[in-house]
Parts: sequence; structure tokens; C-alpha cells
Amino acid sequence: MNIPNLLSIFRFFLTFFFIISVNNGRLHLALFFFILQGISDLLDGFLARVMGKKTNLGAFLDPIADKTMLVASFILLYLHGIIPLWLTSLVLIRDLVIVCGFLVLYRLSYATQPAPSIFGKITTACEIVTVAYVLWSGARTYGDVFFYITALSTAVSGIHYLIIGLRMICRSRLRQPADGS
Repeated sequence: MNIPNLLSIFRFFLTFFFIISVNNGRLHLALFFFILQGISDLLDGFLARVMGKKTNLGAFLDPIADKTMLVASFILLYLHGIIPLWLTSLVLIRDLVIVCGFLVLYRLSYATQPAPSIFGKITTACEIVTVAYVLWSGARTYGDVFFYITALSTAVSGIHYLIIGLRMICRSRLRQPADGS
């Protein structure tokens, strides 16, 4: 177990404290934990590259820790009436489609590792900014422009990942030799 992987595990525990903070109405404390999760995410990626400590375990722990944080944030903030159901549903459906697509590709024996696209990275950034913005806003009123930007990026990246998966399947089918019978 190396330091970057320990930081990913640390993010799971921070999610627990984030949930407690939101449930107790302490949105600024939740924002602190959310930012701390973001810093640990940047730090574990940086350390993995600099120290040459990239591992297969880390390749799975890091995105799972990120998704745990973001999914918990969207669900919890929806349950508290802060983020609308339509946006939370869109975020969850996209993530579910990506996970199911990966599992289908894995089941079909495609040697693939989860790799974020530029659209996926933009979506993650939009989701993080949206959650941070509503937590920072607290009881103040805020515009919902972040909701629409996040929804657009979520839809675009979801479609993009779907296209990538379908292309992988089509390319593989084209490379398979026809039966000689």
C-alpha cells in the first residue's frame, strides 16, 4: 500500500464526515471536507506520477473514491432540497451508463482500463464547482446557471463515452476473422 493509494482511501473516510456535516446543516464544514477531498485527489495523482507509484489498485481506487464523493454529494444535496432531482438523476444515470458499459466491455473480454476523456474531466470539474458553489452559498440564494452547465457537460460526456464503447465493439467485430465454413 503506497501513499497515493492511502490518500484515495482517506477520501472515502472524508465522504463520511461530509455526509454527517450536510445532514447536520453545517454546509460550510461540508465544504471544508469537500475541498479537502479535492486536495487529496490532486495530491494522490501528483504523488503517484512523481514517485512513480502508479498501480492497478490506484487506477481503480482513485476514480471510485471520486465517484463516491460526487455521487454522495449530489444525492445528499438533492435530499436536502439544494440540488434539483433532474440534475441529480442525470449525473447518476451517466455514471451508471459508464459503469455498465465498462462491465459489458470487460465481460466481452475487451482489455480496457477506465480512462477519463477530456469531456469526462470537464464534467467532473463542473460537478465539483456546482457542489462547492451550492455549499458555499449556504442559505443565500444562488443562480442555477451551474446546474445547466453541469447538465450539458454531463450529457455530452455520457454520449461521448457511449460512442467510445460502441466504437470499441465495432472495431473488434471488424477485426474478427470470418468463419471458414
